[in-house]
Amino acid sequence: MTSRTHVPAETAFDTAWTLFCQLHDRPSPELAGQLVHWLAEDPGHVRALDEALTLWALTGAALVKPVLEEAQRRGADLQ
Repeated sequence: MTSRTHVPAETAFDTAWTLFCQLHDRPSPELAGQLVHWLAEDPGHVRALDEALTLWALTGAALVKPVLEEAQRRGADLQ
């Protein structure tokens, strides 16, 4: 008897992340339309996009914080 491993389809988070990154990198009405259409398909898609945007924001904050701390340590004037 052969066992098969089920490989799950792309998760809603993966799709949300992909669509957001595409729109971020190459903004266009077509990509925005794809995202809006996908969001309208399922309320879970809105939650998945919210999670992707939260990850994006937290990642940015994590990258910026050390730079700001170093600038403050050096007394640099950030504008």
